[in-house]
Amino acid sequence: MDKPSIFISGGAGGIGLATAKHFASRGWRVGIGDVNPAQLAQARAEADVETFEHDVTDYAAWERVLEAFCGPGGGLDALVNNAGLLTFGWLDEEDPASFAAVVDVNVKGVLYGSHAGVKRLARGTHPCLVNLGSLASLQAPPILALYAATKFAVRGLSEALDLAYLRHGVRVACIEPFCVDTPMLDVDAPSGQNYRAAIQAQEILAVEDVASAIWDAVHGEALHYPVGASPSQIISEIGPRFEAERARLRQAYGLQPPAPRPRP
Repeated sequence: MDKPSIFISGGAGGIGLATAKHFASRGWRVGIGDVNPAQLAQARAEADVETFEHDVTDYAAWERVLEAFCGPGGGLDALVNNAGLLTFGWLDEEDPASFAAVVDVNVKGVLYGSHAGVKRLARGTHPCLVNLGSLASLQAPPILALYAATKFAVRGLSEALDLAYLRHGVRVACIEPFCVDTPMLDVDAPSGQNYRAAIQAQEILAVEDVASAIWDAVHGEALHYPVGASPSQIISEIGPRFEAERARLRQAYGLQPPAPRPRP
């Protein structure tokens, strides 16, 4: 029996690598893409993964990498749009030259992955597209204006595709963690303030917590998967209204959700 397959962007470190290890240890065939060749080599040494140099802001690269991983006409069971960038500080103090890179990776990269991936996912078994949101996709901190803007975009895209991709039998999930212990926390604001130091009194999640949520999402039925106390509280508040509208739109468009992936 063929192994189920998953491709993870930004998979050579942090949440991406933890997710790769989580799925590989449970018998999945795992492909990861990243722009850092040295980290890809390290990932190969740490986990049973196939690696690809991959710039998520290049649509042709998405097509090339997915074709290489899936094979001509091949399917994909899960795709995780994980690659992301974070800047920290007051928006008016940030260099506007930095905006494009964050928007390109966090928004364009997810759009490209969602677009290039759906035809492969449609050939998979119980397929699921997973997008990495954030607490900042539910509530915008004033010191993360640019990052929050991109993560709100990811949330909006996920909510739209949650319905639109039912046409292809593909589920969509959006993971919304609080702060995660990755190098992203070590960025500095233009003022010199360190992000990790600024949030030291708040909850910080392990990368394995998010990897576990991604596993649940691939085997679940929900759209929103909050991780941590703050996003969980927000989802509990907005969830009933969201689910009611989700059900209304499914009925209005004649869309039926596929059966979830059976848990091993």
